[in-house]
Amino acid sequence: MIVGELYIDPETGTVNTHRDSYLPKNLTVVSVRRIGLPAGATLGIGLLGFTASFADLLYPWEITTTLLIAIGVMLVGWQVGQLKLLSRDLRQSELSGVIYGRYATLNAKRREIVDAIMTARQEADR
Repeated sequence: MIVGELYIDPETGTVNTHRDSYLPKNLTVVSVRRIGLPAGATLGIGLLGFTASFADLLYPWEITTTLLIAIGVMLVGWQVGQLKLLSRDLRQSELSGVIYGRYATLNAKRREIVDAIMTARQEADR
């Protein structure tokens, strides 16, 4: 799942997002980060600590619910990703592309973009 749009045009080799289009030969960095991991881990571990601290005061269904929420928050934090497209030309600019979505999907798209960049640079060298 990707929030927005990310498409690599096979004819022109451009990387098209929901806002901008990028020429692959100009892109210098394509990175994918797990941006939800710190918040998800912190909240999940906090809920686990709360459950462990107050387990003697909580009903069993409250313990189960809190544990399930903690596990769910950590899993969501693990899955959320951010794909960033950077160029030397766009340094310190608002135009660097950011796409949010599932980490595995974005990482697969990152590999496709890197392949398009390598193809564009090989064609430019000819």
